[in-house]
Amino acid sequence: MNTIYTIGHSSHKIDYFIKLLKKFDINLVLDVRSTPYSKYAPQFNKELFEKELETNGINYNFVGHTFGARQKDSNLYSEDGILDFDKVKESNKFKIGITKVINNVNIANIVLMCSEKEPIDCHRSILISNVFSKRNISIKHILANGEIETQRSLENRLLALYGFPGESQKTLHFFDKNKDNKHLNHLKKAYEKRNKDIGHSIISK
Repeated sequence: MNTIYTIGHSSHKIDYFIKLLKKFDINLVLDVRSTPYSKYAPQFNKELFEKELETNGINYNFVGHTFGARQKDSNLYSEDGILDFDKVKESNKFKIGITKVINNVNIANIVLMCSEKEPIDCHRSILISNVFSKRNISIKHILANGEIETQRSLENRLLALYGFPGESQKTLHFFDKNKDNKHLNHLKKAYEKRNKDIGHSIISK
């Protein structure tokens, strides 16, 4: 199965971050931040970061306009002013971006990079990886300690976070279509709830 990695730069020192990338043979970083700059971690500002990656033989591509969590199109926001991930998924720009990445998944070892340390707190997992996993792409989240969390494991945490039964219950009822549909419905609701909790808001509080 084809694989795409994700990672959050957090406040890592650049040498450690590069070490994480090399551990998994990453050779292409897709920067999914809406703005590729950080006042808290300036080592990840676009120009400095891109140069550091180039020095280490790793390619860089900024794709925040396509995959960023702060979209300019007001039609992609809910009535509450929160970016609606389901609307983003249906936008032509996003669909084209997804196709481009999939077309290159056999050519490069890709990582989606954003700023959040914890994948469950970031749109790279709740929006982008969710779409890729449904396209039969294996998602591997690189954690701060260098370990891997799969999208399925993240989904189990997501279900638990919002009080839904996890994958173990689904496995027990593998041949029960009603149980399976119930599980998928719970998972959809959990994703929607996480969207509301972490989605960018254009309404001042």
